[in-house]
Amino acid sequence: MWTTKLLAAHVRGHCREQGHPALARIARGTISKILSANKIRPHKISYYLERRDAEFETKMAQVLFVYKEVALLRELVEQGGDSGLTAVLSYDEKPGIQAIENTAPDLPPQPGKHPCLGRDYEYVRHGTLSLLAGIDLLSGHVHGLVTERHRSRRVY
Repeated sequence: MWTTKLLAAHVRGHCREQGHPALARIARGTISKILSANKIRPHKISYYLERRDAEFETKMAQVLFVYKEVALLRELVEQGGDSGLTAVLSYDEKPGIQAIENTAPDLPPQPGKHPCLGRDYEYVRHGTLSLLAGIDLLSGHVHGLVTERHRSRRVY
């Protein structure tokens, strides 16, 4: 990670060989102004998601096939056909969601003071919840359940 101090030292150390001897005395503040003016923030971390599932392409194709099948069933019904007793559900569960509450209200951004939303780092924990949700892809009806406990039952 680069800091403005490290960048200034790097510029001072390499400026002559690159043909810019005037930068030999560049200050950290000047580096900071240049970065700010160009909206470059080498000291900030940007997160990304790396695809690690070797079967991602196959799974993606299966999900896309389901949505295509739903689109065809809807088309059939719109044209006066009958889809029979077909229901297509998409189901997901999110166990262990933290139920937390901020202890202080968020502070809006203020020019000259702080450029982004201010949020106190302290919070009150209200335990954990499990969210179980299913959506009927044909009708759009959402079936949801929030519980305080999540128990898995083995089926033999």
